[in-house]
Amino acid sequence: MLEQAVRAGFDGSGQQVVDVTVHRGYQPDSIRARAGVPLRVIFHREDSDACSERVVFSSPHFDRRLSATGTTIIDLPAQGRGEIRFTCGMGRYRGRIELVDAGRLPILTRIRGWIHRLETPIGTALLLWLGTLPLIALLAVFALDATAAIAAAGAAFVAWVAGCLWAFRGSTRPA
Repeated sequence: MLEQAVRAGFDGSGQQVVDVTVHRGYQPDSIRARAGVPLRVIFHREDSDACSERVVFSSPHFDRRLSATGTTIIDLPAQGRGEIRFTCGMGRYRGRIELVDAGRLPILTRIRGWIHRLETPIGTALLLWLGTLPLIALLAVFALDATAAIAAAGAAFVAWVAGCLWAFRGSTRPA
């Protein structure tokens, strides 16, 4: 059964990567990746079933033996939009990789990417400040003039930055 597509991520070097666990099937069995960028698929085999010994790809067409324990890395070359199917050697386990253009990513996927990049105090403050701008605009309409509204928006931004810097002061981001 195909689950909701998992988005391939990018590692520190900018390479597109996705992890797939092999245990009575592929988890995830549906992957969304960027077209035109090479993709590294890292298979973690946890299943001793003979069916999970090999993985067969539709494009480019090849079949690869998976390590009995541990991981097997398969690098797929950059390809255009479309779909790559992969199965076990017997065809019982099935998965697919949907290759999409970066500009055609679903809006929720793009928003998640932006939020992921905003995992800094300043980025978080900016996001929170943008969320409060409609409230500041409402306040301006009912209680303030334009100059006071701009001052309130600036004060809100400074407050969000100070609050986020204070909140993030003890946290460390993983490398």
